[in-house]
Amino acid sequence: MVADIAERDAGGGDAPSWLKQVAMLTGVLAAISGYLTVRSATLTNDAIYMSNQAILAQTQSSDAWAEYQADSIKARVVETAILATPNSPNLDALTKEGKELRDRQPALRKTATGKAAARDEYLKDGGKRLAERDQLVYAGFSAQVGIALASVAALARSRSVFYAGIGAGVVGVGLMIYAFSLHLQLAP
Repeated sequence: MVADIAERDAGGGDAPSWLKQVAMLTGVLAAISGYLTVRSATLTNDAIYMSNQAILAQTQSSDAWAEYQADSIKARVVETAILATPNSPNLDALTKEGKELRDRQPALRKTATGKAAARDEYLKDGGKRLAERDQLVYAGFSAQVGIALASVAALARSRSVFYAGIGAGVVGVGLMIYAFSLHLQLAP
């Protein structure tokens, strides 16, 4: 702080040389903040899409399980009818219908479990995108703090505040790099 005052007094009112770098820092951090905002919005949209797909997969899984259970009940009713009236003239038709109902069940079970697995995968991917988005929000906040500190440094002509702005910007870039590393882990 003493060095800042000495530099300000020694300059006779002229702007210190580092003051020109404030505009550069502010521009770079503003560009980074803009990118982070757009990327965060994209990740939020992706997470919403993944959530919608998870709901759709859950609905399809529930529908398949409901059909599986309905076929199971129908098959049991047919099997009971066969046992109750073994000499029925419709015995062949009942036997055929019971077999058809039971034969459909493995495919329905496979569909239901596949859709449930897809739901879980969509939820997991959506959660990863939200985690990346959260890191980008923190990075954007840090970049905005860097811009604010650089502006205050220019107004107050304080080099130490300018260095704090640079530090905040570096933290923002670090968080952005960390978020990008999370993104690389999204793909299997």
